[in-house]
Amino acid sequence: MKKILVFWAVAAMMVISGCQPQKGTGSCHVTGMISDSVMEGLRIVIEPLNQSETTVQADTLEVKDGKFETTLDSVLIYKVMPADDRLYVALQPLLIVGEPGYVWVRLGINSHAGGTAQNDTLEQWKILTEAHSRVYNRLRAMASKKVNEGDTIQAGILQKEADSLHIVYSATTRRMADGVGKGPLYDFLSRFFR
Repeated sequence: MKKILVFWAVAAMMVISGCQPQKGTGSCHVTGMISDSVMEGLRIVIEPLNQSETTVQADTLEVKDGKFETTLDSVLIYKVMPADDRLYVALQPLLIVGEPGYVWVRLGINSHAGGTAQNDTLEQWKILTEAHSRVYNRLRAMASKKVNEGDTIQAGILQKEADSLHIVYSATTRRMADGVGKGPLYDFLSRFFR
């Protein structure tokens, strides 16, 4: 869980220098679901990822009948999360792009979103990033264990495998950024690997 929170914190810091809202380009209709009936009445916050550079205010929504919805008028990246950060264990915070169209959000232990071109790309990148992190961190831990056991040859092999995996991940992220064109998602993804 700490790794996920650290990832989102790092992602937020990397975006701090960009992602200005683009006004007047249409509305983004967000429809969210939470399947857990215990969450009825829960407050969900949708706020710009980079609040320091925008006048767009956070939107606080109440879950009714397992659903919440809102309309966003600025094309930028938003965080979707429970208002109470103690619920991050049950509801994984999520990033969405407020581009014109209809965006679906499913909040849960593993949250997902999609429905528009950039949100579908962001969802693919999220899945890629989570898979990369699991394998990369496992390889690094195995390499570290081998170093502690005095097996530097096997540690080096494992580290090279982790480095190769990271190169592929970096190149894939760059291709995803190039594929979406200029805008907030391009700015967000391209900041990871300049």
